[in-house]
Amino acid sequence: MTILFLRIISRLPYWALHTAAMGLAWFARVVLGYRRKVIQQNIKNSFPDENTHWLKKVEKGYYGHFADITVESIKHFTISDATARGRMKHRNVELFERYFDQGRSVLIAGGHLNNWELYAMSANQSLPHEVMAVYKKLSEEKMDEAVRESRERFGLKMVRTIEAQDWMEQNIFSNPPKAVVMGFDQSPADPKKSYWTHFLNQETAWYFGLEKWAREFDLPVIYGHIYKVRKGHYETVYELVIDDPKSVQKGEILKRCIDLLEKDIRKYPTQWLWSHKRWKHQRPSDMPLNESLQLDESSVMP
Repeated sequence: MTILFLRIISRLPYWALHTAAMGLAWFARVVLGYRRKVIQQNIKNSFPDENTHWLKKVEKGYYGHFADITVESIKHFTISDATARGRMKHRNVELFERYFDQGRSVLIAGGHLNNWELYAMSANQSLPHEVMAVYKKLSEEKMDEAVRESRERFGLKMVRTIEAQDWMEQNIFSNPPKAVVMGFDQSPADPKKSYWTHFLNQETAWYFGLEKWAREFDLPVIYGHIYKVRKGHYETVYELVIDDPKSVQKGEILKRCIDLLEKDIRKYPTQWLWSHKRWKHQRPSDMPLNESLQLDESSVMP
């Protein structure tokens, strides 16, 4: 019933969905107080030098942004290929072309900034490579199946995190070459098996999977900056992070991606996923900060 309702709602025009989003944002912030303490604490800890007025402005702006991408994600159940590509432009795609011509697969790194789901809906049609996205399975089986079916309509391949290593070993060197999308800013499950750095003024744990795969399979890493052009319209600007992953010290690739993400968040502070419990772990005293780690296989999955 829920999925049927969402499919019906998804047929509404964007202007109607965005109008509803304004009410949704107010209701979530003022009435429900949806994750308000988490949002407020995350923003305050990330920007300790900002005043109360600025922090409240970012908080309110985030609720509006989150409501927008929520209703836009509902739209994806019935969005057309042309609309998806029209609302998410891909810039600097020529970065991929030489790797494609060489028969070489690549990794695409990105964070939960702006409409990452619309990115997934449009990437396979916009890049020369076949695109695979690593994702975490939703807890509700039918919803997970519906979302996966919807997101794969235009050729994207979605692979669960627990199956991703096997998929890489079987497919990453096959033709045509692949572009593997990794949202690398999720919070790891085990703080003792994480890579720790400073990020947004806080000690932060990271999965090491992005760098592990770059080195293991000798894959160039390309960063995708997702920017909001205007309401409901976005663009992804690609930037080369590393061409030869084995030419730099361990940890350097991940650090470069983290720095790019932080710069974007500081420039557009309302557009990152502040409601996520990103800093639920404290660094164990025996874990180094900003240093290379000897990690076992269980610590590196995205």
